[in-house]
Amino acid sequence: MKVLLISTYELGHQPLHLAAPAGALAEAGHEVRTLDVSVEDLALESVEWADRVAISVPMHTAMRLGVALARRVKERRPDLPLAFYGLYATVGSDDAVGSIADIRIAGEYEEALVEWVSGKGSDAVRVELGRTRHALPARDSLPPLGSYAKFRDRGTEVAAGYVEATHGCRHRCRHCPLPTIYDGRLRIVAADIVVADAMRQVEAGAQHLTFGDPDFLNAPAHAIRTLEGVRSEVGDVSVDVTVKVSHILDHADLWPTLRSLGVRFVVSAFEQADDRLLELLDKGHTVTDMSKAVTILRDAGIDVRPTWLPFTPWTKPAHLAQIVRFVDESNLWGSVDPIQLAIRLLIPDGSLMLDLPELGPHLRGYDPEMLGFQWEPADPHMDALQQELAAIVEEGDAAGTSDLTVMRSLVDAIGQRTGIDMPAVPDIDVAPRLTESWFCCAEPTARQLNVGS
Repeated sequence: MKVLLISTYELGHQPLHLAAPAGALAEAGHEVRTLDVSVEDLALESVEWADRVAISVPMHTAMRLGVALARRVKERRPDLPLAFYGLYATVGSDDAVGSIADIRIAGEYEEALVEWVSGKGSDAVRVELGRTRHALPARDSLPPLGSYAKFRDRGTEVAAGYVEATHGCRHRCRHCPLPTIYDGRLRIVAADIVVADAMRQVEAGAQHLTFGDPDFLNAPAHAIRTLEGVRSEVGDVSVDVTVKVSHILDHADLWPTLRSLGVRFVVSAFEQADDRLLELLDKGHTVTDMSKAVTILRDAGIDVRPTWLPFTPWTKPAHLAQIVRFVDESNLWGSVDPIQLAIRLLIPDGSLMLDLPELGPHLRGYDPEMLGFQWEPADPHMDALQQELAAIVEEGDAAGTSDLTVMRSLVDAIGQRTGIDMPAVPDIDVAPRLTESWFCCAEPTARQLNVGS
């Protein structure tokens, strides 16, 4: 069977979620082509070549773009079997998504995708959580690493690879899409597979590796074992990981070891600088915990890159000011991507947010095109401010404006619209980071919505 795998967006990384199923399908004897329309033109000849098409949808932006792309594919070949696979595959009403896709597979999708391509299994929607053997990702047909985000440190940029040592998460943060599928479950990718995939990327030029696990310390022993394997096989390569605030604190003794194994920065979901809002999101940490996490990582020689969720139904001007002041008081100006000050809560199908009584008064129904439930803020001025901040970020991104310049514009806008005195954004060195500054829980930009067109 001839299979075309398509990715629309994977946070600027060379798409693991093309490489992983490509490896599994090739093992099963199928002929596979891959297409990443974030860096490649939509190859219509590949659509004509394929017996089946499967679109990777690991995040909200990818699903929004994937639905639009699937419609184009179906316009050209209405009878071509088409699948969505990945974390967001089951998002969307039957009218908006189910009428386009023959099958939607979420969770541990590899074996189910192989079954579908092989003509087995007839369920239109599948959530796969079984423990499985993951194939070695096949990256030969993907665009080179130079086409993707780089690791930048002190003005130097190097190619960055991307791996995942685990899927799912042991936690159930209320706003996160993971509990909708994994419901607190964790699935391990064998260390030898992760190390072999890392080796291939280093051989292809990567000098930095992103571990994209939702939380790298969900399985600490596996995390250390995997990093030790990478260090043993590929030598001195820098690393970034994502870790929950509570895990930073719970495993404070591990950070010197993780630094010795190459960890340069940690992405951590701080989300808010108000304990009540953190409680509504069920984050499991406090503002004090966030400050402690910053100190623990800095003491180990590791930078933290916090993510924020500033716009919720309950956000008031004072909450935005609290985030800005936390960034200022914690000396994090060089560690926050501008998009983080403009992110608005997404509520997809099945979100645990829908079980929260406090959300009820704000809900305004489901939007099948936006693939989520719409809501209005308690403060009617907050939506206009969010849209203004998002426009500043998108314009700065398109123009290549420096992060600190964009951040100054954002802070100025917050101060002007709220009447609250804001701290000045200082001239400061940008902390180690990847050059892709967008985020999985941000709405797609106008530029992204034109992908593949």
